[in-house]
Amino acid sequence: MQSVKATASRSKTIRAAVSGVAVLGAAALVLSGCAGTSGGTSTPSKTLTLNIGTILPQTGSLATLGPAAIEASNLAVSDINAAKQGIKLNITQKDSGDTSTNIATQSVTSLLASGVTAILGAESSSVSLTVIDQISKAGVVQISPANTSPTFSTYADNGYYWRTAPSDVLQGKVLGQKVLKDGATKVAVIYQNDSYGTGLDTNVTKAITAGGGTVSANVAFDTAATDFTSEINQALSTNPDALVVISFDQIKTIAQELATDKFDFKKFYGSDGNFGVIDPSYTNADIAGAQFTNPGVNVSGDFKSKLDKFTAAAGDKALTAYSYAPESYDAIVLLALAALQGGKTDGATLKANLQSVSEGGTKCTSFTDCAKLIASGKDVNYDGLSGPITFDKNGDPQQAYISIYKYTAGNKNEFESAEFGDLSK
Repeated sequence: MQSVKATASRSKTIRAAVSGVAVLGAAALVLSGCAGTSGGTSTPSKTLTLNIGTILPQTGSLATLGPAAIEASNLAVSDINAAKQGIKLNITQKDSGDTSTNIATQSVTSLLASGVTAILGAESSSVSLTVIDQISKAGVVQISPANTSPTFSTYADNGYYWRTAPSDVLQGKVLGQKVLKDGATKVAVIYQNDSYGTGLDTNVTKAITAGGGTVSANVAFDTAATDFTSEINQALSTNPDALVVISFDQIKTIAQELATDKFDFKKFYGSDGNFGVIDPSYTNADIAGAQFTNPGVNVSGDFKSKLDKFTAAAGDKALTAYSYAPESYDAIVLLALAALQGGKTDGATLKANLQSVSEGGTKCTSFTDCAKLIASGKDVNYDGLSGPITFDKNGDPQQAYISIYKYTAGNKNEFESAEFGDLSK
């Protein structure tokens, strides 16, 4: 979500051949003994061990989205370990909570003390901003599957922050254009007052005005708010053709209040933060007709089936939302590939190789295929489940899909379409 100032350049490292596939080694955190090579990377003398931690929402206002990311990251670790391609991963799942608590800081402190060299998360941009300095100063890579605030594009993280979700510059553009495409010209926006909400609001507003529409009301609410009567009244008093709501689980209360006012949800548009929060179990309001944008591809087919089976086999609750599952899976794969290419698992090696394994070279779409190419001395370009990724020097994916979903009766959502965006152009 938003931006500050980045000084670190993530320069592409020269790839060195990784000789052969090593045997699985100890699960404890050890940096493998390595022999130097002329390319600045090194060849592992035994199986690498990469310890990863996560800070994903198990509690708080974004807890609905946590399970998909947690299960997908566990699945990625399982797949990579089963491949036996010279690296073994250990993963420790921790709660991120939200900005009303300091759970994320506690979790990061615990993970750093345990010796992890990479942390997946947080999902909330605002939560990531509370721990990004702590993580980067420790020389540990942070890679988020869901942060979309433009702030991170220029944040001074010394090259240690990355994300597999695109900036809201892209989602905001697609959401604003979708509203206009549906015929609305006068749009009201209600958004949460944090880095996620303000960043997305800015880009939605920009897209609407650039497309010839007007924003009749732009109303912020405090993230701790529990009543939205004033904000709703202010927004609807302008008689808008459409209402855009940028929130997390506050949408449950907002939807109920809108339903009480007999609002026509065909005029409602939401974002990734509140997509999937309302499901068939929610009976206080039926939001049939509402539409939402969500970065990434629609989770379906083989990956959805595999993830569901993995979740069931683990004895975990069945998933009801799949947002950021592909991005979480891809983040773990990219970390493993960066370690294989660099021949080590420390944070500096990971950050030096992440951009490189996402662009140029031979395209590959699975960890196993990419790992085999690296082992044979090839340059790889991982195109993942979430899309082509292609990191820029600031750790942002330059190419991504934004999917659009529409709700039907009974609070069921259906995939409508996906817009492909390229921020490099």
